[in-house]
Amino acid sequence: MEPKLQHDPQAEQANHPNRQFDSEESNGPRITLMKGILLGAVVGGALALLSSSNRQNTKQSLSTAKSSVGGLVSEVAKDPSGKASQVIDQVKSASGIIQEVATDVQNVYEKVAGEVDTVKQDLTQVAGTAMEAKSDLQSIGEKVVEAKDTALGQETSSDSSSNDSSNDDTSKQDKNQS
Repeated sequence: MEPKLQHDPQAEQANHPNRQFDSEESNGPRITLMKGILLGAVVGGALALLSSSNRQNTKQSLSTAKSSVGGLVSEVAKDPSGKASQVIDQVKSASGIIQEVATDVQNVYEKVAGEVDTVKQDLTQVAGTAMEAKSDLQSIGEKVVEAKDTALGQETSSDSSSNDSSNDDTSKQDKNQS
């Protein structure tokens, strides 16, 4: 019998198999989500720049961005209130367009919802008509059987079940003869 150790790692592992994933007890450096995302972006960017064509495209994109930002800064420096009013007008115009789109979407939704209700009502009416037609066809079928029996000289009685079974036998014989 072995003596129990105060901090036996095997016993602790058996009691807590996922201990390696517990962040509460780890004293190591913590990497937050944003730090991880930024670190991944930096590493990915560095790996992408290993290619000479990617470096050339990146240089060209940065110089284009630099010149366009420089041009925007110079325009704003020349006429800051005019540029601000231009941006405000563009935002108002975009806002109006978005409002129109929202109204159009609402109208389409209401139209579709109304059509769905109409289709549901039509389906209910069609189902009712089909049930009526089924009932009518059963009645017609019974009358046809009665007419056939009368034509063959057999008596029919709706109260007698023996006649119904003989009618069924007769119709089966007629079908087999056909």
